[in-house]
Amino acid sequence: MLETRHLRLIIAITALAILLIISATLIIANSRSKISSKPSKPDSSGLESESQADLKWYIKFSVKNQQATAYVGESYAPLSASGEYCFMGGVAVHPLHPVNYGGSPLQPVIPFGTTLYLEEPVLVQGKEYTSFKVMDTGDVYYGLWPDSPYWLDIYFGTANYYNRLEAKDFGTPRVSYYWFEEWR
Repeated sequence: MLETRHLRLIIAITALAILLIISATLIIANSRSKISSKPSKPDSSGLESESQADLKWYIKFSVKNQQATAYVGESYAPLSASGEYCFMGGVAVHPLHPVNYGGSPLQPVIPFGTTLYLEEPVLVQGKEYTSFKVMDTGDVYYGLWPDSPYWLDIYFGTANYYNRLEAKDFGTPRVSYYWFEEWR
């Protein structure tokens, strides 16, 4: 009889423990399901919630078959058009409007700081690059590559014999790439 009571007590405690574990699991699962990864619909009052105010939208732009060139910078050269020193992984792009039409040579066709993602890697100084950052403007008259409005001029380092040779050997290949800009 004593063994039967012990057995019933053990069964009751085990059942209670299982019930507590299931309850705790359901409570945790319910609280996590309230946090949704999907954006919420705007409320009918027309006011934005905090999460919607912080939401940013981006547009993907892509260009195909654009001319690419290479350049080196003199050690005494001024800062790039963006105000930064030139760096490996940086590129120059056309100004937004040609200078001969009253445009500013300091306003790029693609915003400074934008990362450009190449469809095929490019070899620069023995390293493969799959992306570049816009840091400079060049070809202010658009005369050099009129069929490539999104031409790239890739920085190959400070001017010396080897960097000049490597930039010359790079030639003028065609590249395709894309980038993202914040929706305005």
